[in-house]
Amino acid sequence: MSNQTPRIDPSQVSNTEHAVFRIIGKVIDQPQPTSLVVQSPTTNGELLTLSQVKLSQGSNIEVGSWYEFVCRSVDTGDVGLMVLDSVKCELKEGEDISVSGVVALQQLSAKFPDLY
Repeated sequence: MSNQTPRIDPSQVSNTEHAVFRIIGKVIDQPQPTSLVVQSPTTNGELLTLSQVKLSQGSNIEVGSWYEFVCRSVDTGDVGLMVLDSVKCELKEGEDISVSGVVALQQLSAKFPDLY
């Protein structure tokens, strides 16, 4: 399954060859019930803001939390992505996710596609 939904660098969203892919990101805003603004780390450690993230109705997303998103590119001609599924990264109070750890996971996943 993981080689069919690879983790990609968020800078590759607009030109990925994969129909379905995964990214890890922090939800920084939910301007509408069906849209998100997500920050996701790139391979150089910068946080890239993805503002054209579409969400299905009824999704329970918490602003300020980290998620792994299973996505596909939006096929309406707009640059953006559609969230097909999401898994919240559960962190204890006072903990935060390591951006360099997320980048390392993306790089390992690119080299070893069977890594989940």
